[in-house]
Amino acid sequence: TGVSNSGYGIYLLNSPKNNTLRFNTGISNSSTGIGIMLSSSDENILTYNTAFGNASVGIHLSFAANNNFTSNNGSSLSANGFQIASSDNNILISNRGVSNTSNGIYSDSENNTLTSNIGISNTSNGITFSVADNNNLTLNTGSSNSSIGIQLSSSDNNHLTSNIGISNASEGISLGSSLNNTLRVNR
Repeated sequence: TGVSNSGYGIYLLNSPKNNTLRFNTGISNSSTGIGIMLSSSDENILTYNTAFGNASVGIHLSFAANNNFTSNNGSSLSANGFQIASSDNNILISNRGVSNTSNGIYSDSENNTLTSNIGISNTSNGITFSVADNNNLTLNTGSSNSSIGIQLSSSDNNHLTSNIGISNASEGISLGSSLNNTLRVNR
């Protein structure tokens, strides 16, 4: 548990591999204020972790590849619930980004797979991909957000299947300046 620190709650830095983080919490961290941070850390498994009430991002990947995130929660944060920055080939399943000041889940990365994730009641969008190519989004939900449910901006060659964008202040699912994307059975 990383609670009330001036930086990170939990921090994996510079190539730690094959670690498993389960049932950890990163709560009320100020200044840098990130609940759980992976930077240049590959091939880790994060399951049932919670980041809540931090001054910045809940769970942040930076230059981190081939990680698996399942059933984590990033809620009530002053930025994004989950942020995937320059981090490719990750798998996110059944994670929740709820009631954050920015997006529930935000990515500017490639070749990631998101399945059954939820972005609800965020001040911006539920799920946002910006300049993010070749990702697969399946069975994700963006609901009751102050802007868009699921947004792709300048993101090409992505596959969206059976996602739901409902009860948002703006669009349910939005593609802007994005080419060659495949959408099937979304609503």
